[in-house]
Parts: sequence; structure tokens; C-alpha cells
Amino acid sequence: MEPREYISIIGIFVTLVISSISLFISLRNNKKTLFINSITSSRIKWIGILRENISEFCGLTYHFAITDLTDSEKQKIIEQIDKLRFLIKLQLNRNDKFDVKLMQKVDLIPNLTDPKKNDELKTEIDNLIELSQDLLKLEWEGAKLESMKGILTQKEKDELYEKHLRTKK
Repeated sequence: MEPREYISIIGIFVTLVISSISLFISLRNNKKTLFINSITSSRIKWIGILRENISEFCGLTYHFAITDLTDSEKQKIIEQIDKLRFLIKLQLNRNDKFDVKLMQKVDLIPNLTDPKKNDELKTEIDNLIELSQDLLKLEWEGAKLESMKGILTQKEKDELYEKHLRTKK
């Protein structure tokens, strides 16, 4: 074999190795991107569902408290409130201090539907809405950051949490 043939074979081999490495890296990056997109999409969907459930919970509870209803209407609304209360609690993390505060508000609010407690009910609904806004803002910022940077480190998650919820704990 002539030196040119050796050089050609080596060139082909190097090209094969580089192409294989590029393919491997590309596949790995695509898999990571798909995973991140899936997580981000799920978080955004979760934000919308939680927002809707909390909104409906607050609206039904307030409606129940200020409206003169028949017994059958009361029963129907109580069932809806209970269902929403459980759905909201299932969407939250019982090991997170902030989420626990939300769950406590969700448990407290239906107990304030007596007309004598309307002021307290309004205050607690407003508190729940503010807490929810803070949580939803945190999750939205996390989803945006995750979509730009990829999977967040624990330090990045802690910084986000501290930035958005530090005064609310």
C-alpha cells in the first residue's frame, strides 16, 4: 500500500469517529431537550390547572357565604368546594412549608362561610389568592429559567424560592 492509501484510510477512520461522536452528542442533547420541554410544558399546564382550581374554590366559597341558597343548592356547592379543596391539596407538596400554608388556608376557608364571619372570609380568601400568586409566579419563573438553562441545580431552585417566597414563609 502506498502512503496515500494509508492517509485516505486514516482520514476515513477519523471522519467515522468524529461523525459517531457528533451523532452521540446530538442524540444525547435531543433527549435532554425533549425531557426539559416535557417538564416545562407539564409545569405550565399545572400552573393553569392550579390557578383555575383556586379561582373556582374561592368563587364558590364566597358565593356560598353571601347567597341565600336552597338546601339542595347548598349541598351541591359544598360537594364542589370539597372536591376543589382535595384537588388543590393533591396538586401541592405536603413537604414544602409554603405549600403547607396554602393547604391550611384551603382547609380554613370553608369554615368561614357563616354570615357573621364574612370579613374574615374575605381576608382569608385574599390571603389565599396572594399566596397562590406568589407560588404561581415562582413556578412560572422556574419554568422560564428551566427552558433556557435546562435542568436546574438545587442551588438555582433555592435561589428562586428565596427570591420569590423569602418573606412569605
